[in-house]
Amino acid sequence: AVLFDKEDRNAAEVLVAEGLASVSKHGGAEERSAHYDALCDAEADAIAAKKGINSGAPPKKGAAVTDLSLPASKERAKSFLSNFTRGGKLRGVVQYVLSGSRLKVLLLKDHCLVTLALVGVRCPACARRDSPSSGEPFGDEALAATRAACLQREVEVEIESVNDKTGVFNGTLTLPDKRNLSLVLLEAGLASRFGAAADRSVHAADLAKSEGVAKAAGLKVWEDYSEEAAAEEAAANAAAAASEMEPIPDAQKQRVELTLTEIADGAHFYAHVAGDDTVARLHAKLASACAGPPPAMAFEPKVGAVCAARFSQDNEWYRAKVTKRDKGSYTVFFLDYGNCDVVSAERVRPLDPTLAPSVLSAQAVECRLAHLIVDEPSSEDGEEAALLLGDAAWGKTVVARVEDRASGVLLVTLFDAAQSCVNEKLVAAGLARVEKGVARRAEPLVAALREHEAAAKKGHVGMWRYGDIEEDDAHEFGFRRPAAAPAPKGNPWKK
Repeated sequence: AVLFDKEDRNAAEVLVAEGLASVSKHGGAEERSAHYDALCDAEADAIAAKKGINSGAPPKKGAAVTDLSLPASKERAKSFLSNFTRGGKLRGVVQYVLSGSRLKVLLLKDHCLVTLALVGVRCPACARRDSPSSGEPFGDEALAATRAACLQREVEVEIESVNDKTGVFNGTLTLPDKRNLSLVLLEAGLASRFGAAADRSVHAADLAKSEGVAKAAGLKVWEDYSEEAAAEEAAANAAAAASEMEPIPDAQKQRVELTLTEIADGAHFYAHVAGDDTVARLHAKLASACAGPPPAMAFEPKVGAVCAARFSQDNEWYRAKVTKRDKGSYTVFFLDYGNCDVVSAERVRPLDPTLAPSVLSAQAVECRLAHLIVDEPSSEDGEEAALLLGDAAWGKTVVARVEDRASGVLLVTLFDAAQSCVNEKLVAAGLARVEKGVARRAEPLVAALREHEAAAKKGHVGMWRYGDIEEDDAHEFGFRRPAAAPAPKGNPWKK
């Protein structure tokens, strides 16, 4: 029994008397609470008075909770940011503690469940139930400290920003006793300041001071901390970063032979590694797996699901990812070629698990011509750029020199069968312009491209036919810098 206040009232009896709970009935031979008779009397009184659940009326529905903590809600979470930041400190209840510095909080006024990361603070990783790893030292201790301090308690939350990729809100949490949770963890040596966000935070000075206290005392995560060792590590990291920015000789860069499979625009394409028979073997397995009758139950893949889809132009089966559903039809992206198609429900099937991308990665290598910007394929210059790329590389084996990588995309300089540089051809024809503000390691490459760009400007060719569009990027100058566009639908480049 839970007793409270000076009169030692029974919490269960109060709930039953107000019609907010019912009593579990027990037989005479069963063990039961010492307060069982009092609970039954309280329930009888509540029934007679028709209180709460004993009134016979349907229960009142509370306000619906908007769950912004789900992965699917990350885009929606961004739209709530301005409302949360304008509200100052928001009252909430901690529903779940994910780690020492990450929690799920129900914001009471807005009826929103959010994932909150303590801004500028990192706690050691704790052990996970779905992993055999034991986590980092002091990770479980940080988790326990946060749970003890605020789980299922009313707190105040001050939100500063939201992570665009995850939908996690960054902010500060004030405990019921008005202490800042971030400062509590830092002073106990169970957390450290993390990233530039710590310096941008409105509590930056307090965060630094609290971390300094734990460092001076050598607490927890700072047990083996040495200022000299930290300075040496920082210097070594700075030197390594500087060396990575130094230009690499062309002879030392990776070169790979490719055959193009899809052209998205004049500087964006997909390709196969020449001479690799993986795709042929994959197609044979797919054909065998899809040769039988369709499944008895209707197959309705969701957006984002990977399946087998039958390409409209050759009626062959390929691995595909669903990007859109629309009244019985599916827009799919072919993982091993990079092109798209719209197919009916009869032309999609479940993918054999042995052929899943987690077993055999997508075979289409996504590439962009390094440091070039082209117009959209729907424009005149954009179409000309795509056609020039197709004339130089489509149906041929070409050589790609890898200049850099960005989010799984190869940034390349492309050479046709005659070893002519396709990048330079596009720039010289006025169909592409050179990026500004490139990294130092790319400067020699970009300098050569800018020489061709200067000649194209002087000759008023392509996009420069009306003058220097970079002096004024207004639309009337004939150029719009496009966002990264998805692969066009259908087969625009006549595969």
